[in-house]
Amino acid sequence: MIRIALDAMGGDHAPSVVVEGAVQAVLKNAGKFQVVLCGPQAQVEAELKRLNYTGDAISVVDAPELVAMDDHPTEVLKRKQNSGLVTCVALQKKGMVQASVSAGNSGAMMASCLMILGRQTDRFTRPPIGCSVPTRKGRVVLVDAGANVDEKAPMLVDFAIAGSVFAECYLGHTNPKVGLLNMGEEEKKGPAVIQETYQLLKEAPVNFIGNIEGRDFIAGVADVVVCSGFTGNIVLKMLEGFYELHQEFFGTIDSPAGKKFAEMWDYRNTGGALLLGLNGTGIIAHGRSDAQAIEQAVLVAYQFAAQQVPEKIGQKLAGIKDL
Repeated sequence: MIRIALDAMGGDHAPSVVVEGAVQAVLKNAGKFQVVLCGPQAQVEAELKRLNYTGDAISVVDAPELVAMDDHPTEVLKRKQNSGLVTCVALQKKGMVQASVSAGNSGAMMASCLMILGRQTDRFTRPPIGCSVPTRKGRVVLVDAGANVDEKAPMLVDFAIAGSVFAECYLGHTNPKVGLLNMGEEEKKGPAVIQETYQLLKEAPVNFIGNIEGRDFIAGVADVVVCSGFTGNIVLKMLEGFYELHQEFFGTIDSPAGKKFAEMWDYRNTGGALLLGLNGTGIIAHGRSDAQAIEQAVLVAYQFAAQQVPEKIGQKLAGIKDL
């Protein structure tokens, strides 16, 4: 039985929506997995009681310290080891759970996973967020979706390699096409770090197709879209805003195509994104997640753990001689 640790106090609407999402997840997927809620025990148990949940698929681990969204990641690791966020990752390190999920401070989650779970290879100094996003041709991987900033060119190459392996292992893309997100297709376009990354990617062990522009991203030209975490996070949230604007103007169109559009572009259906290159399953969910998004984040964590996606990524990375 796969067990998933969930930060009960992570996110803008915790703990109510987090606990509600956990309950929905176990009720809709009875017998598949168990959820361990990590947070102030009395408060979390009160939420379970409010929801009239009395099953045995959810347990609670007392983690009384709280992590604020603006807490510095290293300070969280040093001073808040009894927080729900750090406890989730620590339980995984001890082998008591197989995945860790938080909609809280993403920097603290990244740092905790990196320092506690460790890297699959020393080359990956900082793990990127690999996020599955919709396009005209289906889902592709956006990497980095917000874990890092100010990356050097070699690090962006590492992101491309990890993203390529993720696309193959999780999305089933064979020899995934890797595109570098830029302001033009020309080789000499963009900032110096992007131009340098372009040259390095030509020699990297990935199926590099060159620069792609924003419209190419949406069109699904590449299976893996590589960019800095700063750029990736802006792109991700712009897509989210686009969906919300569409819903405001048009609502859910009651037709097969309309329903498919809503299902594809509603960020809540993605749930969470995987931190790549770690010795474990660390999932970062959106800070404004509602119960539906938390439910999906738990399900995504289960899928990653059950399919052993991090292990497969590690095996693939170990087999790349040029890495």
